[in-house]
Amino acid sequence: MKKPAGREPLPRIVDLADIKNLQRWCEHFGVNPEQLIEAVNAAGTEPAAVTEHLLNQGGSAGVG
Repeated sequence: MKKPAGREPLPRIVDLADIKNLQRWCEHFGVNPEQLIEAVNAAGTEPAAVTEHLLNQGGSAGVG
């Protein structure tokens, strides 16, 4: 069975060492790489923790 057209699912973790992973999460969260790096350094690599951190910082964190 063929996969539907569109984006691949989001990775399970935010991996700053993988440029494609970093770009996908930047797009998802609506942040630039520097903001994502800061969020991961503060909250860890779990997407839910990064989302919470970005929301607490006043970002959109991919909501909406």
